[in-house]
Amino acid sequence: MKLTNFPILIPAFTAQIAINDPLVITSNLLNIPFVPKAGTLVSEPGYELPLEATFIQGGDFIRRDPDGQWVKLEVTSVARDTSGSLLRFSYNGVVNMAGDEGKVIRGDTNATTTGFGNAFVQIRFETDAPGLKLLQDKLYVGSGRFVIEEDRPVIVEYKISEVSKSICVWGPRNKPHIDRSKFLLRMSTTSRVPLIVKLPLKLQVVAPELQSAALLLLHEYALSCGPI
Repeated sequence: MKLTNFPILIPAFTAQIAINDPLVITSNLLNIPFVPKAGTLVSEPGYELPLEATFIQGGDFIRRDPDGQWVKLEVTSVARDTSGSLLRFSYNGVVNMAGDEGKVIRGDTNATTTGFGNAFVQIRFETDAPGLKLLQDKLYVGSGRFVIEEDRPVIVEYKISEVSKSICVWGPRNKPHIDRSKFLLRMSTTSRVPLIVKLPLKLQVVAPELQSAALLLLHEYALSCGPI
């Protein structure tokens, strides 16, 4: 089965959002305001759209499903980057209430910092800033967690990736071909399955040859190639 048409994820941003106590609207609907000027949105090293911004206002409407097992997120916020440009940062998503995330959302006294993997979001940007307008034409997804520290606001942290097209195509004589120089691809020696690693733009690969069992040491990265 060929998997070359499936999208890939490109690490793009880390968002850290400080939140205030929830406002109860109905038994199944909460509004959680952002702490003004306390959260950040920062691009990952090497991402093609560099960004360093602060959330100046925002809020999350959390709607609980009737069975209480999931909540739906609906967030709209405004951030300002270091040049003074403004952008709208919006997302919707889902959170599984069965784990530690549920303790945080319910306000349980034994709530602690959670891991990633039970909260997922889809993110969109809106802005007229010349250096940031490309954000509007891309789709992003994220995985979130809660960070709990004593005497500090709760932090919602998201690892955000750009959804992008597959970059592996088959060339003449079944040889793989990559259409962008910032990607590295190798072939399995036992099958025609393309194996791929996505590299940040600023990193360079130092390897005499790209062999199927090679482990590439990239500065602080240690990446072994895996199937798409």
